Amino acid sequence: EAVANAWDADAKRVDITIDKATGRICIADDGIGMSIQDMNDKYLHVGYRRRFGETDKTPMGRFVMGRKGLGKLSLFSIAQTIEVQSAKGRARHGLTMNLAEIEKALRANKTMYLPRPMESKYVKVKKGTAITLTDIKKHVFERSIVALRTQLARRFSVIGERFDFKVVLNGNVVGIEDRCELQKAQFVWRIGDGEMPKMPSGCKILEQHNIQIPSNGKFIRLKGWVATAYLPKDLETDAGNMNGIVVMARGRLIQEDILVNVNDGRMYTTYLTGQIEADVLDDTDDIDIATSDRQRMKEDD
Repeated sequence: EAVANAWDADAKRVDITIDKATGRICIADDGIGMSIQDMNDKYLHVGYRRRFGETDKTPMGRFVMGRKGLGKLSLFSIAQTIEVQSAKGRARHGLTMNLAEIEKALRANKTMYLPRPMESKYVKVKKGTAITLTDIKKHVFERSIVALRTQLARRFSVIGERFDFKVVLNGNVVGIEDRCELQKAQFVWRIGDGEMPKMPSGCKILEQHNIQIPSNGKFIRLKGWVATAYLPKDLETDAGNMNGIVVMARGRLIQEDILVNVNDGRMYTTYLTGQIEADVLDDTDDIDIATSDRQRMKEDD
């Protein structure tokens, strides 16, 4: 969610620093930043309608990923305390939010929670926004950095030079080579007219084919790819089992695996991996069909 917010802020670079020794995680971007009014009216406004009219696109022309202003709440699933610093123009400011204080306000039936503002001398950010997470929950640091790199590479299709959007994790750029399922691909089918991602070094692809999607007279633009591995066990990685086909919309994941919705238990499905991009699923003019965690689509839609 923090990376998606950086994209919406027209950031060209996002630096994620995970420091297990100090128990801190920092996500810093070089985007347009927020004024104090932006912070109050937009960032702290839960349910803020991010897309409206011309704001369907960012000033740089990117399609906005955010929709309801709920993303910042997901940070509390891994941390108790969130510090936000931002700079826009010459204005620099910051605040601290604490989960225990929010829960206390809720128990007292308060209708508003007021984060603690930071003293100006402690605000270090000079451009964009920096979010620092502390009081990290124990399970978070049990996951490996390698697994996180793979998941970041697999959850966004707009990372890389072509989109002018660089994600850096602990000093190392996240790239297509971190998509370990591509390294195991043997046969690949390209869907629609989209470009295939640049294959990582070491790939041993035997054949590539193209698939055009019929749509009952109405053309729905889909693109992406599906691949098979040599053996099902080749899709088992440190980041989890890559036996699945993710669905993307507006450059970010909207369904973790569409294969679970396919009523086909035959052996061939255990060899499959891939990615389908269907921007139509997240059209601003339609009702939002993503669940609140933004990881999958509502099954009854």
